[in-house]
Amino acid sequence: MIDLRALHRELLDRHGLQGWWWPGEEPFEIALGAVLVQRSRWEQAAQALAALTAAGLREPARLASADEEHVRELVRPAGFPRTKPRRVQALAAWWAGRAAAADELDDTALRRELLSVEGVGEETADAISLYCFARPAFLCDEYARRALRERGAELPGTYRAFARALVPALEEAAFTVPELAELHGLIVEEGKLRARPAAPAPQR
Repeated sequence: MIDLRALHRELLDRHGLQGWWWPGEEPFEIALGAVLVQRSRWEQAAQALAALTAAGLREPARLASADEEHVRELVRPAGFPRTKPRRVQALAAWWAGRAAAADELDDTALRRELLSVEGVGEETADAISLYCFARPAFLCDEYARRALRERGAELPGTYRAFARALVPALEEAAFTVPELAELHGLIVEEGKLRARPAAPAPQR
C-alpha cells in the first residue's frame, strides 16, 4: 500500500506549501474554472472566465438564464464551443438552485448531485467537492497516477477503479481537507517538472 503521508512529506520538502491551491477567489469561480479547463490549458480557461466576468455573468442565476449564443462567444477561448456553453450553464443552473443546500447533503449525496450535472465527470466533481465545498476528495488524475506509479504503486486503469484502490491508503493517512487540497497542489507541481505534462492544469 502506498504511503500517502510519506508522499505528502516528500513533495512538501521539494515544493513548499501550496496553500488552498486551485485558482479562484470564490467557490462558483473555482467550479466554473474546473469545467472550463477540461481538455484545455488553464490560460484558455482563464480567458473565458475573464470574459464571463466582464459580461457580468459570473453570478449563477444570470449565467444560467443567459442567451446560449452569447455564452458561446464568451467561453470560446476555452475550446469546445458546442459543449462548454451548455456545460457552464448547466453548472450555473445547479449552483443557483442547489449550492445553498449543499450543507444538508453528505459527501456521497453531494458528489452524486454534481455528477448529475451535464459535463461534470468524476474528476471535476472531486475538484468541486474539495475546493468549493471543503469535502474530503482525492483527485485521481493523471498527475496523481504518474506520481504514485513512479513510487511503485500498481494502479487500475479507470478513474473509479483508481479511486477505490486508494481507499485503504487514504484511510490510513487520515488527511484533513486542507491537507488533501495541499497534496493535490503538490502533486501537480511535481507533474509540471516533467517535460510533457500529463494533463492541462491550472497555473497559479
